[in-house]
Amino acid sequence: MARVNLNSKEKEAKQLLTEKIINKPFDVKKRLSTIVNDIEESLRTKEEKIFRLIQEIDGKFPPGSPSRGLYDAFSAMSFDTAHSLYLLNNNSALIIELQGLLERFCLNTLNDILPINDIAKSIIEDVFDKKTLKDIAKYFMMWNLWDKEDLDFALELTKLRNGIAHKNAELVSRSKLVNSNGQNRHMESIHVLMTKVDCSLYVVKTVELIIKASGLATPSFIKQPRLHARYQVYTSIIGEIYNLFLDNPYSQNGNPLLETYINERLAKVYIVGSKELVALLKIYRKKVLLFHKAIELGEEEEGKRLYSEFGDLLTDILQTMRKDLNVDFPNKEMIKKQTIVDVEQYLKNR
Repeated sequence: MARVNLNSKEKEAKQLLTEKIINKPFDVKKRLSTIVNDIEESLRTKEEKIFRLIQEIDGKFPPGSPSRGLYDAFSAMSFDTAHSLYLLNNNSALIIELQGLLERFCLNTLNDILPINDIAKSIIEDVFDKKTLKDIAKYFMMWNLWDKEDLDFALELTKLRNGIAHKNAELVSRSKLVNSNGQNRHMESIHVLMTKVDCSLYVVKTVELIIKASGLATPSFIKQPRLHARYQVYTSIIGEIYNLFLDNPYSQNGNPLLETYINERLAKVYIVGSKELVALLKIYRKKVLLFHKAIELGEEEEGKRLYSEFGDLLTDILQTMRKDLNVDFPNKEMIKKQTIVDVEQYLKNR
């Protein structure tokens, strides 16, 4: 904690006494009138404040660019209150509004992209229910959605918000976003300090971080964990599924480890796949184990019969995998068409 300068503290008290008591009426009705006058005075500089904000926006999100479209969409959707507070120069309330918007968007993003099904979604929502931006901001840097500067701003904005909300003038005056001397102690100093801060940059930075956190500025399926998990698992196993696990070393001579291997490989799909896909794979698992049993016992006709049933089943599995991926990555065919293995050589070799 910064050492208190007694002269500074006394000066602060005298200044507040002058501004809040001596220079303003004490009667409630008359005092409300002075507040109205202060609001009207703030709006007299609205053109200058609008110019400053647009200047900051144009610098980060050039007019006519795709990124500007994202900025306009987010600000139109959720930033009318923030803009009102900005124009009124009510920066104390503005910081609380900005931090709340950023925190809520980030929490919503985690709740949307992490779950792989409704049960997982419920668990994720419970886990993050009592979390704050301070708890979760680091994850967006880990995913390379934010850089170090973005993370520092989110944490500093949260620290400043807490100082304002809890009437901690020292915390506010020491904030890097306020650029004061850290000597203020009285809660009434907070509003005075904040009226001197140009918050146009902070409005724009907040929207920028929301856009980045939402993954909309640079879309990539890698930033969608459910899709990434499905893509990795589906593409790693689809070849073996179409090959009926015949190239697996455990498929020789009725090795009991084959069933264990198949169970382990399919279990990964059960975790991330849709209910429809899991149901199809359970049918496939039963048939493919029976197929291997027929080959092991030299039952050629039974093997051929089972083999003939795989065509439509495998097509359904492939289409369902594509459908699962298409939910998160529309209009992209991410798994190539497969060809079922020629089983004749395996039947003749037994």
